[in-house]
Amino acid sequence: MLVEEEDGAVRAAIVEMFEDAGFESVGCGGPDAQASGRCPLVSHESCHAADQAEVIFCSLRMSDPRNRDILKNLKRLHRNTPIVVEVPKPQAGNLHGALIGTHVVYTPITRRSLARAVMDAWKAEDPILATLR
Repeated sequence: MLVEEEDGAVRAAIVEMFEDAGFESVGCGGPDAQASGRCPLVSHESCHAADQAEVIFCSLRMSDPRNRDILKNLKRLHRNTPIVVEVPKPQAGNLHGALIGTHVVYTPITRRSLARAVMDAWKAEDPILATLR
């Protein structure tokens, strides 16, 4: 499980929640938190953490164009990996194109809503095929 979240405390809590539920989890703070100074997904390159993930949870601010690019590249590079995206419900309509092919969970999230969204995504059929039906 890859947890993409900019706030370190929130990221740590989500990673811990998934580890307590039995998922191997790793957190990433997004492009500004990289020790190397660059996020490979911003450069359209592969990300080792995403490559290893069975599910990706993306809670990066979608109002930032770089974060929308990261989501786009995650979807492009990991077509068979379920991606759960946290967004405020009022923004979901404006982000519709970016959210196609993902599983959406609305803020504010709770442990229960996040766990349900991730489990549903993990068990679900390909979201793009489901959208076409």
